[in-house]
Amino acid sequence: MNMIAMLRNIIMNIEQLMKYGIKLNLIYKMENRLKLDKPLISIIIPVYNVEQYVTKCVESVINQTYKNIQIILIDDGSTDNSGKICDDFKLKDNRIEVIHKKNGGLSDARNAGLKIAKGDYIGFVDSDDYIAADMYEILLSLMIDNDSDISIVSFFESENGSFTQMEYTNELIKVKSLDGIKYILMDKKIPNYSWNKLLKKKIFDNITFPTGRKFEDIATTYKLFENADNIVFKDTPKYYYIRRNDSITKTKNYDNYKDYVDILMERYRYLENKYGSKIQPYNDYGLINNMLWYYTVLSSFEIKELEPKFVDIYDTLMKIIDLNIEFLKNNLNEYNLTILRCMRNDNKESRKVVKELYFNSQK
Repeated sequence: MNMIAMLRNIIMNIEQLMKYGIKLNLIYKMENRLKLDKPLISIIIPVYNVEQYVTKCVESVINQTYKNIQIILIDDGSTDNSGKICDDFKLKDNRIEVIHKKNGGLSDARNAGLKIAKGDYIGFVDSDDYIAADMYEILLSLMIDNDSDISIVSFFESENGSFTQMEYTNELIKVKSLDGIKYILMDKKIPNYSWNKLLKKKIFDNITFPTGRKFEDIATTYKLFENADNIVFKDTPKYYYIRRNDSITKTKNYDNYKDYVDILMERYRYLENKYGSKIQPYNDYGLINNMLWYYTVLSSFEIKELEPKFVDIYDTLMKIIDLNIEFLKNNLNEYNLTILRCMRNDNKESRKVVKELYFNSQK
């Protein structure tokens, strides 16, 4: 073989290697793009004595159309078969991780899940609820399409075995942080719940759920919204919320409501001190609207231990009501306006009216 022929072969080999290298580079870029397009979502499911419900819950998460998920089951010291059910699921799906821990409550379980979450996105599901097959696919699309840090969908609500009939509009709402906080203070289109949301993990910086306290979403959601630049909500129901008779909101006792006023006042004072007039009528409404529920529980179930905290802030509540009476009239429904009038007059007769109203509403 002469020199010219050898050079030609070398050049041809170099060209082939370059083409091969280009192909490898393209494959590498495509794989990376696929990872970016399909980021990992960590879904945290606290589990405590829900052997009747947890299978349906976990199966609804396993069957998500969005597959790149880490499913974290936190067995929070269950005394029934819930922990075993979690372990059985782990054997069937390698995306599932199970933690067994001493009972510490919902906040403690969620915090334990956050510690081992590997995804850049975080979701929560309560173990007695379940979700639509495309919930996380829709939440992630909403977040990416709208350059948001939190995406939210609406939910179906079940009471006594049947789902409440509601109208859903598919309305899309995009807001900045402070306007998002206004929405959760009004607690209408966008409630405080953690479970109908997808959140970027980075907004949990220095934020955990309040261990040992109830009403953890009221204590936490506004802080997460504050850390978010953009928030998007779509009024399409993808979460199935089951109200059980033994849930915190259904069981009326001192232990379940002892933290309620403190958590509400902590949120109120924080927002008042930081944002003042920028958020004032919404912040005032958020406090009063929630205290109407507290007053309803206090009047209807005559829980004497709840009385001191109500008495302590009663004068503050009356000042806030007087300052915002028109805003309250325009935004409260007739039922709550009646409770409001009774709370302002607070006496034996007004509490009797509230009690009758509440139990009539439960029939």
